[in-house]
Amino acid sequence: MPVMWTIYLVIAFTATGGFALQGPEQIHIAYGYSPSEMVFMWSTDESSSSVVHYAPANDPSQVSSQEGNCWKFTFGNPAGLHYVHRVNVTGLTPGQKYVYQVESNGQHSQNYTFTAMCTDKDWVPQFIFYADMGRHGGAPILPHLRQEVKLPENVAIFHVGDFAYDFNSDGGKNGDAFMNRIQDLGAVVPYMTAVGNHEIPYNFSHYLNRFSMPTNGNKFWYSINIANIHFVCYSTEVYFTRGPIDEQFEWLKEDLAEANTKFNRDKQPWIIAFGHRPMYCSNIDEDDCTTQHSIVRAGLETLFYENGVDLIIQGHEHSYERLWPVYNGTVTARDYINPKAPVHIIAGTAGCNDADGLCVNPMLGSRGPWSAFRSWLPGLYGYGRLRAPNSTHLYWEQKLEFLGMREDEIWIVQHNHGPFTK
Repeated sequence: MPVMWTIYLVIAFTATGGFALQGPEQIHIAYGYSPSEMVFMWSTDESSSSVVHYAPANDPSQVSSQEGNCWKFTFGNPAGLHYVHRVNVTGLTPGQKYVYQVESNGQHSQNYTFTAMCTDKDWVPQFIFYADMGRHGGAPILPHLRQEVKLPENVAIFHVGDFAYDFNSDGGKNGDAFMNRIQDLGAVVPYMTAVGNHEIPYNFSHYLNRFSMPTNGNKFWYSINIANIHFVCYSTEVYFTRGPIDEQFEWLKEDLAEANTKFNRDKQPWIIAFGHRPMYCSNIDEDDCTTQHSIVRAGLETLFYENGVDLIIQGHEHSYERLWPVYNGTVTARDYINPKAPVHIIAGTAGCNDADGLCVNPMLGSRGPWSAFRSWLPGLYGYGRLRAPNSTHLYWEQKLEFLGMREDEIWIVQHNHGPFTK
């Protein structure tokens, strides 16, 4: 085994007569099924071994290694790197910080660090949320995100659909470029994802091959408990692609019922759902959320209401909007004190590539009574921060890329967690 924490680079002569650095790239991690697991993924230009070497950051001489698998990915990816690697590292100590390298056939990445999910009862992590990021050449919020992941309180990123614009563009090279741009983020904190409409081409092949969420097979839905929050990811794309609507609905129904048992709701009182397309919005682009008969709303709103989902985070619209607690088009209160319906947030301002990055989804008309705050200007970028300090208080703030300013913030106070039908 190689000496740990030395950076290895292999120089290869290319067909064009130049030199190129060969080795693992597009490295990113994701939470596994338990706090003692972490999933590592990367890509290479040839079939090779898949190994993660890791050690406690406070004792780097105690190196462990685990192997995974490699597969060929060419469907919708003729010009991108063809070999994807996945290693599920188990047996981690919750809350422990580790240093690691990934290796393929003797070619090593640089050193990165990650922290296994903490299980302390008084742990208060913070999460970064955004959707619709894929500005060619790099989204303007990337420098801010690189600083965010250096803060110990920020433990994971949730990207709620629409990546790269698009993964399959330029034969997959655009997808590779995007994954390399987010490597500084995804290699050090779990990069959790939901699928969006821009992942539809080639039957979602890029999304399915590039990410690995804690799902049962190649599904677009999953849930995960982190601290006092039960996160639920769902796919809105099943409603627009003749997808497995009933299968997802039954899974959501079962998952939310389990989350609402007294034992589980006491441990994770907050339930936060996230999926790409919104149920409501103030935009005037004729998307599903602009209609009185939203397909997504008809499919999922009652289920979330009946199971007491506290917050629903969405994207798709390249704008920011915060709603009052609302169900079936009716506002239940114009505050966030013990809300009797879910609160919706649309966080689609991370930086798409539409209209050369202007991301035009205008908000020029009147807004529904459920809209508490909305923001849209061409080229206005931002992302959200989320944390739940305790069982009764949940905090959200929207940060602007411009000077890192805070654009919006709310506290949701809930003393009566559970189905809103009670």
